[in-house]
Amino acid sequence: MRIGELARACHCSTETIRYYESIGLLSVPRRAANGYRIYSDEHRKWLQFVRRSRDLGLPQDEVRLLIEIARNDSANCEDVCALLSSHAQKVSTRIRELEQLEKTLIRLQSRCTDGSSKKCPAIDELMK
Repeated sequence: MRIGELARACHCSTETIRYYESIGLLSVPRRAANGYRIYSDEHRKWLQFVRRSRDLGLPQDEVRLLIEIARNDSANCEDVCALLSSHAQKVSTRIRELEQLEKTLIRLQSRCTDGSSKKCPAIDELMK
């Protein structure tokens, strides 16, 4: 399949595919005589793998590591489990940070007046 067909099949842009190729997350396909990239079902499978991993918030380095694990016949599920556990802990930490951020924003918003005053208590607090 050509790059546009692969992009449609995986619900992404051709630029995304080219980018993943350029950083080594997707293997470079062979080229037809006319210079067009020719992608296989294997490319589709790995592109879906990368996209799903990125959708989970895994950074590129961790996706690259997962690809290495998946391609290594001697690797085991324990390596994947450790990577996912570490990422889940980071997500939990980020959720707590975002919840605290939300509380702070709500508190600041509650300090705002009805808009009739030129002086905003929220701005004053941010200036402290």
